[in-house]
Amino acid sequence: MKILITHRYYWPDKSSCSNIVHNIATHLSKTHQVDVLASQPSYVFDKNSIKPASFEIVKNINVRRLRLSNETYSPIRRIINAIYLGIWILIKCMIKKYDVIIVTTIPPILNGFFSTIAAKLIKSKLIYYCMDVNPEIGNKVSKDFKNYKLFKLLSKIDNWTCKNANLVLVHSQDMLNTLRKRKCGKKYNIEIMNNFSSEINKNYKNKRVCLLTKSKKKLKIIFTGNIGRFQGLETIIDAMGLIVNRKDIELLIVGEGTKKKKLIEKAKSKKMNIKFIDYQPIETVKCMIKNSDIGLVSLVPKIYKYSYPSKIATYLEQGKPIICVVEKDSEIAKRMNSLSYGFNTQFGDKHSLANLLIKLANNKQWKKKMGLSALKAFNKHFSSNVILKKWSKVVNDLSLER
Repeated sequence: MKILITHRYYWPDKSSCSNIVHNIATHLSKTHQVDVLASQPSYVFDKNSIKPASFEIVKNINVRRLRLSNETYSPIRRIINAIYLGIWILIKCMIKKYDVIIVTTIPPILNGFFSTIAAKLIKSKLIYYCMDVNPEIGNKVSKDFKNYKLFKLLSKIDNWTCKNANLVLVHSQDMLNTLRKRKCGKKYNIEIMNNFSSEINKNYKNKRVCLLTKSKKKLKIIFTGNIGRFQGLETIIDAMGLIVNRKDIELLIVGEGTKKKKLIEKAKSKKMNIKFIDYQPIETVKCMIKNSDIGLVSLVPKIYKYSYPSKIATYLEQGKPIICVVEKDSEIAKRMNSLSYGFNTQFGDKHSLANLLIKLANNKQWKKKMGLSALKAFNKHFSSNVILKKWSKVVNDLSLER
């Protein structure tokens, strides 16, 4: 079968979602002809590196990269980029007549909209891969779509996409429940496709690519990924501010984002034991996680209904327990508690989090047992071997419907 995968960011961008999409494309290319439509690396790409060609073949995958404008803090540029990407989707589909189109929610709304039009025109199957639930996340949390008329318009567009998709994939039961609550949500064909940890080159074990060493004397907590408004890292920063005298408790924050500068300033003002490191290749990130004691997941209230952090799978793969700063009624917390691989505190409760960190640092007997539970949870729910086989199944099942 001929498959088109369209996603704003793609390898060699360093974001987790670009690596995940690359893994999906690579896996499907073993049995199908796969094309990828994305942009030139820009999200967290090393500016000193040479950008890849606008068209190249990577592991039997035909990759077309568009030159899109820098859209940081510019809603107008985001819309223009999304429309330009959408036009390319239509062009490629009319030329090649794909059997299956896999479209993600990056960019939101319009990526799915143009892909749905293309699927109808060439009568192909459509898989709508919802990494985030839009426009709800932009209305309820980020306020990007707080204008009522705009929210209603975008809701109608995405509702149309979901109704016409042959399959809608989400990362969690919470996300599925959010979609079901829509006016026509019960008509969607939705399945849960768990996130997974990106596959990497095995040389990540080389110490030269690792920026963190193990320590028996310290409690090392690590957070990796986007440092933005959805992550709510203020709670952990405030908690670290309460225990500045505990030099044996260290927090490492790896990534970039709109909140990073303010968090650095706050941490420096109180001389907190926190290190900030720029985005790193996935090989380096996994090595740092392996040399840490525990991973951190933090979300602002309600965000769990619209998204599921991919870092959870990466932490578990390395056998690391997790501190989850998220509502206790979320699937994230419920699964963690049921499988015994972490600790749950609430957003904004800096005192409880600080007390937890002190308790964990004073006695590390929890590490071995919870580490084994983390690996068991990973192998059952988040292993790339398991999830990629599911991807093959959903694509093959669609082909049988033709």
